[in-house]
Amino acid sequence: MKLRFDGVAFDLDHTLLVDNRLERVALLDLIVRIDAGASPLHLSLDRAGIVADEELSRYRDEDIDIETMLRRFVERCGGGGGEAWAPWFRQRSLDLVPRMVLPMPALRRTLPALARANLRIAALSNGPSPLQERKAAQIGFFYPVLTSERIGVRKPDPSAFELLAATMGLKPQRIAYVGDDPFLDIAGALEAGFVAIWFDGGSKPYPADLPPPTATIRSLDELPSLLVDPAV
Repeated sequence: MKLRFDGVAFDLDHTLLVDNRLERVALLDLIVRIDAGASPLHLSLDRAGIVADEELSRYRDEDIDIETMLRRFVERCGGGGGEAWAPWFRQRSLDLVPRMVLPMPALRRTLPALARANLRIAALSNGPSPLQERKAAQIGFFYPVLTSERIGVRKPDPSAFELLAATMGLKPQRIAYVGDDPFLDIAGALEAGFVAIWFDGGSKPYPADLPPPTATIRSLDELPSLLVDPAV
C-alpha cells in the first residue's frame, strides 16, 4: 500500500463520539444538589435545562473558563457561588463518561485499519482536560489528545493546528484533519495548511460562505480509501 498522507487527526465530539450532552446532565445534577441544600432555588429542571443549554453554548463559543460558566449558570438559576462547584462539576462529568459516551459507528473498524497503514494518529479538541481525554479513552482512542484547556488555544486558531502538527512530528500538508464543524474544524485546518475532511453528520448543510472541505465523508468507513492507496 502507498500512503496518501503521513497522518490523520480528528475532532472528538460528533466526529469520533457522542457524549449525549453529559455536561448538561452534570449541570442539572448540580441544580438538584444545590436545591436540596440550605438555599432552595425554586425552579423546574426544564427551566434549568434551558439555562444550561445557553450557558454551555456561551462556554464553548466565548472561550470562558468553567468557573465563569458555573457562576453564570447558578446565578441565572437563582443561586450564588457557582464557581465554587467547579471541582464537583469536573468530577461529576468524568463519572458520567462510562454510561453516556458512545463511539461513532465504524470507529472500531476504522482506527485499526488506519493504524495498520502506519498512519500517525492524534486528536485536537476544544474542551476541558481531563474530560476530553477520558472520553477518548472510553471509545478506545489511545493516541495523543490535545485539548484547548491544556494547550491554551482553541480551534479555529491556526496555532492550535500548528501545535497538533508539531505533536505528530509532521508537516501540516501531510496531515488530513477530520471534523464535523465547518468553521472550527474545516476552516481552521485549511488555514493552517492541513487537508480538511468534513464529517457530514446530516444535521445541517455546509455553509456557503466558508471555504469548502477537501473531501466529505458520511461514515468513518470512508476514511481508509481516502488516506491510503490499496495494495497493488
